[in-house]
Amino acid sequence: MKRLIISVLAFVGLVVFTNVQKAHATHVMGADITYKCVDTLKFEFTVKYYRYCGGVPFSNPSSQTKLVCSKNGTSQGVSLTRQSIRDVTPVCATASNPCNPSNTRSGDGIEEHTYTVTIDFNKAPYSNLLKNGCCDIRLETGQCCRNSGITSGAANKMFYTYASINLCKAPCNSSPSLTTEPIAYLCCNQPFYYNNGASDTSNFDSLSYTFAKPLAGWNNQISYSGQYAYNNPFASYYPGSLKFPYTNPNANPPIGISLDPETGDLIFTPTKCDEITVAVLQVNEWRKNPSTGKMEIVGVTRRDMQFITKQCPGNNPPTIKGQFNSTVCEGSQICYTITTEDKVKKPPPPLPTPDPDSTKVKWNFGIPGAQFTIVNAKALNQSARFCWTPPIGTASDLPYTYTVTARDDACPLNAVTVRAFSVKVNPIAEAERVITKLDCGRYAIESKPSANFKNPARYTWQLKDTNGVVLFDQTYAYIESNGSFISTQQMDTITFRKGGKYILHHTINNGPKCPNDYFDTIEVPPLLEVDLAFGPDTFVCAGTTLRLQPNVTNGSLPVSYKWGTGDTTAYVDVNIPNRTTDTTFFVEITDQNKCTAWDSTTVFLKENPLVFVGPDRRICTYDTIHLIPNDSLAYWDDPRDTSEIRIRQGDTLWTEWALDGVVISTDTALTGVNLAGEYVIKVTDSLGCFATDTMNLAVNDTVTANAGMDQTLCWNDFLELIATELDTAGNHKTGTFRWWDIT
Repeated sequence: MKRLIISVLAFVGLVVFTNVQKAHATHVMGADITYKCVDTLKFEFTVKYYRYCGGVPFSNPSSQTKLVCSKNGTSQGVSLTRQSIRDVTPVCATASNPCNPSNTRSGDGIEEHTYTVTIDFNKAPYSNLLKNGCCDIRLETGQCCRNSGITSGAANKMFYTYASINLCKAPCNSSPSLTTEPIAYLCCNQPFYYNNGASDTSNFDSLSYTFAKPLAGWNNQISYSGQYAYNNPFASYYPGSLKFPYTNPNANPPIGISLDPETGDLIFTPTKCDEITVAVLQVNEWRKNPSTGKMEIVGVTRRDMQFITKQCPGNNPPTIKGQFNSTVCEGSQICYTITTEDKVKKPPPPLPTPDPDSTKVKWNFGIPGAQFTIVNAKALNQSARFCWTPPIGTASDLPYTYTVTARDDACPLNAVTVRAFSVKVNPIAEAERVITKLDCGRYAIESKPSANFKNPARYTWQLKDTNGVVLFDQTYAYIESNGSFISTQQMDTITFRKGGKYILHHTINNGPKCPNDYFDTIEVPPLLEVDLAFGPDTFVCAGTTLRLQPNVTNGSLPVSYKWGTGDTTAYVDVNIPNRTTDTTFFVEITDQNKCTAWDSTTVFLKENPLVFVGPDRRICTYDTIHLIPNDSLAYWDDPRDTSEIRIRQGDTLWTEWALDGVVISTDTALTGVNLAGEYVIKVTDSLGCFATDTMNLAVNDTVTANAGMDQTLCWNDFLELIATELDTAGNHKTGTFRWWDIT
């Protein structure tokens, strides 16, 4: 199991000691031991002691430091080399160094003394410790004595601590590194949040945290006094009838003592304002045994430290706010903002309100690859932005953690708050896709979840084109279980109807809801295809004959036909009546390999347009007429159709005029017509459907009035007037005569 976590290990407090301590002792405030692998069975051990600067100087603790085989007690002394002495008292920038000069009786401060030693268990004398099956080795150290001012039962006792490693299970293991200084002042009756920031970025082992008993030597436990105990080392806030071991770290203020076994956060509200106590926090390092699959302890680290509670009348410690517990899927990014606040502690009137403290924030780099960015370095209370994309393979049953430290600028001592932030990384759903080619364009698909898959599994398959667009068109392919483009089955079958390149998009989801998407390319060879030569779904004109003739490609020819009409011929002719309903035609073909293909087309009846040019006409030779057709019912948008949903395919008409079979015009209307003959108008719409109407025009012959030559006669004479016959052309046409006396 890969795992990273941060621990609360211990804290050092500082108090002003009245009375002079014993000259030979009472200067040990705590210690911790860490180690890192140099090579197989070769380690560098680091021993850090914390000294009260008002006590006697430290001497090299090598005489009381040794390696011990836990199985049989065989031991081997070691020689420590001091690397540094560092003042770790959390004073403000303007305060003087309380531990100057170093390692002398000076002020009320804390020094960190760092010693190292490199041990090679491959060589004597240390290799002798591994004889007779010895696996668990501990490095132990101690000296006299604990602080005489301790109020919980360990005053003036011998100091002893150790760290252990299992060289059989982890021949090159490194202990968690301690990234936060073990220094803390507990303000009485104020919530206390702290974390010492241990992280295992070398082996990514799982860490767990627990209180342990302080020791004066191996198997020599130090007893607590009164109601104190190793797992109850502080006098903490308990309202009403509540008492230990009850705890509620989320209450305001926190109730009881809470040590988070996963993150190491230590949270409580101290209530005894003169308390000096000892607490030991033990970190167990776990690793999965590859043979049994069980988690086993490969190392133990203890931090034995002294804590001091005091009155803080003029300052409040800063608070940290943010997403303390979060969850993310491996391979996905998580980002959130962490804020700080430092409330001003207002004194009673008439004292003025002090200026607010500034708060700076930092982290311990506890999660490799994550980003921790200060939003505004000049802000009074800094905030930070945390972002992390856990790589694939980093999922863990236990959370990754890091610590954030907020420090104000109160003088002479800064107030410090440290909180752990946990990120639980869930595994992304992983699966193997098995695509098996069958016959006739069929492909079997199956999703096989990975070995450590977190059930339940949920499956989705989608078929897409090479542009990533979902393939809704079943003329290309469909999924057999439901005939659509999508499947939610673990196993299914796709039937392709056309060859080409396709994208199979598979999404698998798991119990933690961390889905994963896979995109596989399927190259489908040319398949038996049939396409009705009539084309796609379309409109046809009434009163026509439609030939449906499929176009067959690929496959093993010849093929057999099966029409939805029952016909088995290579084509069918369909007579379209003047009035019918929309009709779908279907054909299925089968080749010599028994592979089938089908196609269908829907025929939508379009009634032919209507046009009227009027009744037959007769005119005289000297007359002309205008032919203006009534084509108001010739358009697609038929005004007789009053339904709310009408098919509007276009409104374009083409007009053609013919006289005695000869096209004479394409104008919409004819004007000035005076020639006799048969006039035919033809209107054609945008589909090619047409209608005609005929009008016969007759033109009468020319008529001439002739009453004869002028004549002269006498009074009372008789004259006979004879007009010319109407049948001037000899075609026996007749007419009528009218005479007028115009004298």
